[in-house]
Amino acid sequence: MTIYRFIGGMSPRNYLTFPEGVIPEYDGPVVIAGVKSHLVAGVRAVDAASWGKHVAGITGEQLELASYAPFAVILVPVRKWMMVAAFGGGRYLLDDLRLDEGFGLLYAIRRLDPTKLRAVSSSLLDISARNRQVSFPSGSTVPGFRIDQAGELVTRITGKADMEGLTYHEATDGKPFQIRAGDSLNIQIGNSPETFLADLEEICRIVEQSDEDSPLRFISQVRPLGDNDPLVPDLEGRLAVALGGDEQFGPLGLCWPTAAASAMDEANSFYTNDAGGYGPVELDADLDIEAISERFARIPLSARVSELKVSRLMPCADEHGQEFLTNPIPMDRWVAFETTIGTHTYCLHQGRWYEIGQDAVRQVRSQVAELVANKSDLEFPLWTPTGEQDDEHRYCEKVALQDGYLCLDKSLAHTPMHPRFELADVIGPKDEVVHVKWLARATAASHLFTQARVSAWAQRLEPEALEQLDAKVHLIDDRRRITKRPRVVVLAVAGRQWDVEQLFTLSMVDLLRLNEDMHHHGITLQFADIPFTAKGKGSRAVRSADEQAA
Repeated sequence: MTIYRFIGGMSPRNYLTFPEGVIPEYDGPVVIAGVKSHLVAGVRAVDAASWGKHVAGITGEQLELASYAPFAVILVPVRKWMMVAAFGGGRYLLDDLRLDEGFGLLYAIRRLDPTKLRAVSSSLLDISARNRQVSFPSGSTVPGFRIDQAGELVTRITGKADMEGLTYHEATDGKPFQIRAGDSLNIQIGNSPETFLADLEEICRIVEQSDEDSPLRFISQVRPLGDNDPLVPDLEGRLAVALGGDEQFGPLGLCWPTAAASAMDEANSFYTNDAGGYGPVELDADLDIEAISERFARIPLSARVSELKVSRLMPCADEHGQEFLTNPIPMDRWVAFETTIGTHTYCLHQGRWYEIGQDAVRQVRSQVAELVANKSDLEFPLWTPTGEQDDEHRYCEKVALQDGYLCLDKSLAHTPMHPRFELADVIGPKDEVVHVKWLARATAASHLFTQARVSAWAQRLEPEALEQLDAKVHLIDDRRRITKRPRVVVLAVAGRQWDVEQLFTLSMVDLLRLNEDMHHHGITLQFADIPFTAKGKGSRAVRSADEQAA
């Protein structure tokens, strides 16, 4: 059976939905070991198999292959919770919006044997949004799964668990049981009224115990917040303040969402819809958050977050915001915000809130501080922004005026795996691969990291990439050739410095992941702080409302 947990206090039916095709055989109250509970049991119509039409097309026989799946759901109040045991297809009746997310993981953290984990499913909190599942049939320790301590959300875990305190433990003389845990908990519990209720109460007690001594404690350091989480109104209130340009509760930034990742190297401008009733927002090519905050400062505080969710932003291939590269993307997917409440950091990432524990944040900051201390000795001239669309390219050309430096910015490479990407912005005197970015806000670093990651991967695994790098360098300077893969990559930024106090937590996690990738490729990652003058109000990459009306 599978156990779910909801916050109690409501009628049992409020935790259920009855989708089309559900045929209850029983739907009413029951008493379990003296506790008033609720049972819903019956069958659920299952759609005909999708391959049925294929069979009919081949054979000419029209087959009725629809069927029914049995289910049962038992709802039992335990302390402040409503505990639910689902059998068969019972999970399809549960209201996911009210679910206590991560409940099963809380049990697993406290009872799984960390040396015999069988499978871990997780999602990376970065632009890739990559989901992965790693399994070891005979079990493995935590290091075998290579889970990030702060930037990876564990969604499901399987392994042998200590069942002490539960009926199964007594019945089997202490034999461990393989559980599957995520938002729910797949586990063996008692099959009599008394043992069933006692096991549910024990599970609740175990989950409420301290996880201080658990080797798996890091799993709970990153968790998503549901829309109904009591913290969300406070977090959205803080976000509303930041949207108006006031960073008293934390920094605000713009980042590339997963839905727009493929358009990174093609985007030359951005387009928004009518945000707040004042026309499109004018955004420059660097995606500076100031344009967003200036607009939202004109919107009433109470309406800012809702307006953010209905506003849309799209990257464009041209310089005038007309050739859309993606479908409209909600603006809250583009906005990053970070704030601290108590000992936890809360991050808005691609439209959803995540909680990151103090220990994880402290560890990430320490590792990044050590990493960015590895400074490059390359020379960079002063970057004075021009306000033009090609400002970054102009600066790279300025760098290339120095002896031994070459500008490769906008000189795109293409391989079978990567049809359009930049190998480097600048090549240094010793063939250092330099990626340059004006870091208006820390989250703009996601573009920089992606560029470095793709370039390094292609040079190592696609022969065409190194051949094109050599050809581009030789075309600029016929005295130089690059026949061996460069082993130093420099991330050079202006607008901000490489400082943990100026980087979002999830940006720092992505940077640590990039460093691991570079190490795997045999590359040393170095950092450079470009001297710069503050950016003034330059031209915008998006047409104003008046320009569009003209």
